[in-house]
Parts: sequence; structure tokens; C-alpha cells
Amino acid sequence: MQIDWISLLKAQQTDFLQRVKRPKTTDLSLLEGQVKGCHSEIMAFWGEPLAKILECSRQQAEILAKNPPPIPPEYPEPPDWTIPFPKYFQSQAEDYLVREQIVDRVITERLGKLVKKYHHDTLKNIVLDDEGNLCSESKFTYSLTNNPKISIQVHVADGESFNSIKKDKIRWSVTREDVKNYQVLIFLCLFYPGNTKLGYEKQIIITGFLPTNQLELSEPKINLTPSSLLYAGGLTWYLESLIGKKYNMTLVDEVIMVETIQTLPSDHPQKSIIGDWEYWQTLKGHTRGINCLAYSVKTLTIKGSGCKHSKTVPILASGSRGETKLWDLSKGELIETLSEYPWVLSGLVDEVNSLALSADGQILVSVGADSTIKIWHTGALDLIDILHKHNGSVRCVAFTPDGKKLATGGDDRKVLFWNLRDRQVENTLCLDDTAAHSMVVSPDGQILITGSYRKIKVWQLTSYYNKKNQQEIKPIHTLMGHSHIVSSLAISANSEFLISGSQDKTIRVWNLVTGQLIHTLKSHRDGVYAVVLSPNQQIIASGSADKTIKLWHLETGELLATFTGHANIVTALVFTASGEMLVSGSLDKTIKIWQRS
Repeated sequence: MQIDWISLLKAQQTDFLQRVKRPKTTDLSLLEGQVKGCHSEIMAFWGEPLAKILECSRQQAEILAKNPPPIPPEYPEPPDWTIPFPKYFQSQAEDYLVREQIVDRVITERLGKLVKKYHHDTLKNIVLDDEGNLCSESKFTYSLTNNPKISIQVHVADGESFNSIKKDKIRWSVTREDVKNYQVLIFLCLFYPGNTKLGYEKQIIITGFLPTNQLELSEPKINLTPSSLLYAGGLTWYLESLIGKKYNMTLVDEVIMVETIQTLPSDHPQKSIIGDWEYWQTLKGHTRGINCLAYSVKTLTIKGSGCKHSKTVPILASGSRGETKLWDLSKGELIETLSEYPWVLSGLVDEVNSLALSADGQILVSVGADSTIKIWHTGALDLIDILHKHNGSVRCVAFTPDGKKLATGGDDRKVLFWNLRDRQVENTLCLDDTAAHSMVVSPDGQILITGSYRKIKVWQLTSYYNKKNQQEIKPIHTLMGHSHIVSSLAISANSEFLISGSQDKTIRVWNLVTGQLIHTLKSHRDGVYAVVLSPNQQIIASGSADKTIKLWHLETGELLATFTGHANIVTALVFTASGEMLVSGSLDKTIKIWQRS
């Protein structure tokens, strides 16, 4: 099925800007979402690399200032201003040269050998206003390496912070000459430098691009904003299409993926642990990428022939943007799409971040980017309550083993404990310095573990459940070792082992009693978004942005198997109660069921 790629990239740009609006942080390393390509357009410069850029720019500016341009007509004169114009020009030229070098490194890093820079007269390219100040926008010229006739103009404008993109305040000026002389325009925003935890830092983002054939100028010059552009994630594809590479732009649903399983040979010592696996079925129905899964076994009462009998049904819940679905795993069929009709009608479509099913399968809880906790009854297939207490996106949720309490955590750096009987917050746990990206409660209900940016915190809950204020509680362990967000956690049945998966591409196995690291599992080529432990406590399953699922031996850390078949990030995994099935969810909008044969 062919689609209009312009419409696709326009829709992706809208989605990108929506995701940009959510984070309330200036730390760009924490803005990575689950949509592949969102974070790749962001770069930051600090430390030694930035110091080299600053020093090189200073030296070049000194040389340029020896032959400065004519004094601007409104340059202030003494006694109001005592700095000679050549000296002031040197400072403005230094700012321009820093801008130029950063842009060049971004383009080289993101587009590689696809493009080459067109050499220009630096003095002519430094645009000053009538008072001698460097203008807030500069333009640089590149061309396609394999087709020099295709000219590219890079527009870079200064912005105060991420808010300038969030609120569509950035402006890039495009003239008729630009449209006439260039085939592609790329738009960058360079944030004013700031002091972050990394020190003095400059941050830049590729905000989007436009082929000039998409522009019609009725005036000599127009101003473009971030919402006017096409999504930067499609830039490489578009440039490659200009040099003759052929692409069949089809919907993700139409991509044919072959499911493959690589496992140990029959004579391997661990073969009895992993056994043989086969692909069984793909469940389709979501219109957006799947973010999360939850599994439980539900007991149904069947009436017939004057008597009642019960049967158990394995049910699966799946969540994506604006959609929560229930599936019957025994049949591989959709039970129902749980409706958020009144909220969809008002435009408040939620990105479902995490799901939890009660042990009896009767209650489903979903949490998301709209800061709410939604409680559903799986029998009535209805939304029965919406809880509001978090400030910001809620990222994780877990039932306590007795099913009477609920723990939720998110961007407001708090874990809230809810009493499900009266649906009120009973306790609050403050994480202080970081958001909760993942969470797990031990099977005995005595331990809560939170995963954040580079940190895992282990909390003893038993003696605190009845306390009204948990502000002073300190974790019994803070586990360090990951270098990025800890996206997923799993705990063994005896609460002895913790498994953590991180966007740093690794899985780590910890001893929860001592807090010691036991294994670091490395084989994924991209961030790990999901980890789960099999019911027999022997196999770790992991899902990654490299689109694969891997199975590992808990005791030895050995890689046992690799499953491929998804076309995008594997975001969620669950084992069924028997351990004979593994279910995976992905941003490719599908759920795949893998079965031990």
C-alpha cells in the first residue's frame, strides 16, 4: 500500500512536537521517548569538545578582526559606548564561528558522508544588524556528495530553551532566493548556553526540514516555525532518495517480517533449560505503537444445562496511544477495546505508559502521559474510576501482592500508594532526585524497587505501610552501574535476584540481599526496554530497540536464544503462567506470541 510520504512526515512532525511538550526538564539526555528517531536529532556540546570549539573560534575571530567590515550605520559612539568596533566585531565573529562549527559537527554526525560543506566567505556570511550585533539566524550551504547539483541550505536560529520549540516561538526566515537556489532546507535551533550538571553546555536540535518544492512564496520573505516543517527523522531517507536509492514507502502494517528463532544446538549443556521455541501468532489491531503489556488468568462462570461451571482464561492487556485492548490468549483473539470515549471526544488522548492486572484478572489499571490513573473492570469492560494526584506523566504501576494497594510512579519523582477500597493516596514515597521510569514490588510485598536515570533504588516497605508520611524514608540500596535510563525491572520469586534492563543496551542481574552486581549481559545492539523472568526462575527475556528478543540463563548469564520478527522497538514482554508462552509487544503495532514446542 503506497502512501503520501509528505503527509506521513508531517504527521510525524506533529507527533514529535507533542512529545517535546511533555518533559519538564532542560536535560536533553532525559528526553528520549519510545518513538525511535525522536532523540537522535538532539546533540549537546560540553567539556573538552566544546572547549576546543571555543578556542578555535577565538583564534579565527582574531584573524578576521584585523580586517573588519565597515562600521554599521547605527553603531553607538562615545561617550555612550567605548568599545572600538574592531574589538566588538571580534566578539560577534567568535559567536558566529562557534555557531558554524557546532552546525558542521551536527550535520557531519547526523548525515555523515551523504553531504559535504560548500566553502564560503566567512566575512560575507557574518550578518550584523545596523548596531553591529550578530543576527540570531545564520545560513550555511551544503550539497549532496553524490549529486553536487542538489544544494542544501542549513538555517540555524538561536533559542532560549526547549520552550522556544514547545511554544512554536522559533522563526527561520526563508527568501525567494533561498527557494530558487536550494532544493532542501534544514532547520536547526541552537539553545543559549547554560550551566548544567555537565558544566558549561551548548545544546542543538534538528527541528525539521523542507524540500523547497513544498514552498510557495507570495512575498519576498516568509517566516517558518517548527510546526511548519517535516519530521527530521525522515531527512536521511529523503536525501538518499535524491541520489537514486529507491524506497517503497509503505505502511508499517504492510512490512513483511519473517519470524526467526536462533537457539542452542541440541547437544549444548543448557539445551534442557531453553528447549525449542516456535513462533505461533501475531495479534493486530492497534493503530499506534504498543507501549506496554499486562497478563493475568481470569476465572469465568459459565451457565448452561441448568448448572454452572467455571473455566480459567489467560487474558492479556495491551496499551498504546489512546487505546487499551484486552485479548484472550487461549484463542489469540481480541476481547474488547476499552473505550475512553468521553476523553477522546474532548481531545485528551492519553499515551498509555504502563498496565497492571490484578491477580484475579478482574481489575486493570492503566497509567499514562495525561498524569492520571485509570481503573477498569475487565468483566464489565468499563472504566470505573480516574485518579488524579500525580503532576506529570505517570510511567509505572504495580499491585501489591494482596491486591488491596496500588503503587504508581512518574515524572514528579514520587511513588504514590493507593488504597483501592476508597481510592485515596495512603502514603507517598519521595525519590528526591529522579523520576521513576520503572517499578516492581516483591512477591511478598516487603520490597519496592524503582528504576530511574542511572539509578536503581531498593525500598523496604513492611514497616512503613501504616505511616502517613514517608518523606524521610531512605532506600536500603542504591544500585549504580547503568549509564542511561533503567526502563524495566523484574524480581525473582524469592526476592533474591533483581534483573534490570536499560537504554544503555545492557541487562544487569543483582543480588538484592547484598546489593552486589552478579552479571552484566551484553548482546543487544540498542537500548533494552523490557525484561521479564520466567515462572521457573531460570530464563530472563529481554526486548530491545534493536527489534530483537533475547533469552538468557539467570544463573550463568549465558545467551540462550534470539527471536526476530518485530519491525520496531520491542517495548514489552510477558511470560504466561506456565512459562510455555512468551508474548511481546512492539512499536510496530503488533503483539507476537512465541511458544515453547
